[in-house]
Amino acid sequence: MRDILSALPMSNIVKPRRLWAGVEYEDALSWLYGRETMGIKFGLGNISKLLGKLGDPHRRFRSVHIAGSNGKGSVSAMTASVLQEAGYVTGLYTSPHLVDFRERIRVDGQCILRKELLRLIEEVREIVEGSGLPEERPTFFELATAMAFVHFADSGVEEAVVEVGMGGRLDATNVIEPDCCAITRIGLEHTRYLGDTLEAIALEKAGIIKTGVPVITMDQDSEVVRSLQRVAIERHAPFKVVGRDVAFEIVSSTLEGTEVRVEELDMTVRTPLVGRYQGANCAIACSLIAELMRRGVYISDEAIAGGLLKVRWPGRMEMVSSAPPIMFDVTHTPDGSREVASEVRRLIGEDVVLVMGVLDDKDLDGIASNFGKLAKVAVATAPATPRAFPPVATARALGRYCSTVEVVPEVPRAMDRAIELAAAGETILVTGSLFTVGEAYRWLDGRKADR
Repeated sequence: MRDILSALPMSNIVKPRRLWAGVEYEDALSWLYGRETMGIKFGLGNISKLLGKLGDPHRRFRSVHIAGSNGKGSVSAMTASVLQEAGYVTGLYTSPHLVDFRERIRVDGQCILRKELLRLIEEVREIVEGSGLPEERPTFFELATAMAFVHFADSGVEEAVVEVGMGGRLDATNVIEPDCCAITRIGLEHTRYLGDTLEAIALEKAGIIKTGVPVITMDQDSEVVRSLQRVAIERHAPFKVVGRDVAFEIVSSTLEGTEVRVEELDMTVRTPLVGRYQGANCAIACSLIAELMRRGVYISDEAIAGGLLKVRWPGRMEMVSSAPPIMFDVTHTPDGSREVASEVRRLIGEDVVLVMGVLDDKDLDGIASNFGKLAKVAVATAPATPRAFPPVATARALGRYCSTVEVVPEVPRAMDRAIELAAAGETILVTGSLFTVGEAYRWLDGRKADR
């Protein structure tokens, strides 16, 4: 956990607010999480009103906006790392988190302080409780987004990298006016909200495209690219496809990282993120950086190379232990699981011990079909949330592709069992959900503390 969280530098300036008297941090977070009962509300009306009451903090910093189904977090982390290396006070807003809510809101790589988060929760709570009609009350994600923007403004952020939560067109983050935006690989996800075809989902993601604002995507399904380009043309937004309009070449890809030659910058860069697909993500981040430079943001070649080399994005084909070998990966879509399984097979081989838990709004069979074929033995589990598939359902899906599947309901116990099942040198792969990997991180932290 200590590798994921760190304190915000005291040099950052924030405007004074009074503490939420008598309320502990965990109590405040419980109130915030309680806003999840408001469900998902699409539309920008509530977030716009909320931000207005907070002084429109999102108008006080420049930004980059990133949407997509797979890779948007990695692209966000890479872009933010380069901007920080270039000397800009850099904000990064991502979701969800692995271990602690504070991971979502960072300035110069540091998570928001508990004290400051408590103050922000107090401020938005006063607004929520003063709202008239229930339908006007902000949701959990709207509140989290508003708090991130206030923190960025208070901290003097110059460049913010903002990851879309879900979709794009009606996502709470879509109130910003970015310098440029990116849409990474799109797959079938959140179909009950975004549509049940790639074209429908692409059009929702394309909602982040603003008039005249450059948009970058990657070479992928032709109908997806056509849908994105059609919106870009309508909005007179310059449109680039990495892998088609902008060439890149993967020089090397090992468990130590990925090296990429990017034509647009005439550079060969290296990132510690593992997997050939990170080459495309890196190329998108480089293209975003190139667009920012065209808009007067000075970024040296040294800052680009250094930022990409220093980036850390936990839970993405991350080897967290060597004895025994354990890899964490948060992929939760069929497309993502296909790419990760292919890379695990290439870099590690087959016969891994699989630990998998999946949320019930995901394509369980699609994920299981890719990871099940990779496993010598699978441990079906579930993170501690009512949104997860029961372990028996996960086991049933895995059993169609893996001959040996065990059911262990709790993630910590599933990890213990995986260690028992793994022969010397065999890799344990933990995947299926950020929630599953987050609990595995806590298990790992406890295991290290016990030594």
